[in-house]
Amino acid sequence: MTVPVDHPTPAPEDPKPAADHEAEDDYSTRPGIEDRTLLLAGVVIAFIVLAFVGMFVLTALGGGTDYVPWGE
Repeated sequence: MTVPVDHPTPAPEDPKPAADHEAEDDYSTRPGIEDRTLLLAGVVIAFIVLAFVGMFVLTALGGGTDYVPWGE
């Protein structure tokens, strides 16, 4: 099966091919992970705090504990 290699000349009103457009969504111009370190640190800290709060809530819902070492 053959494919013709000669393409007609595009009309001026036809849209340009993607390679001729300005690089609006180019990966080299997008911010990387090193530009979002504060956001990443905030998400990690929030996850750790959520895990500890979840442990306390689940302990309280499960009946708590009777072990109080400082109140003998």
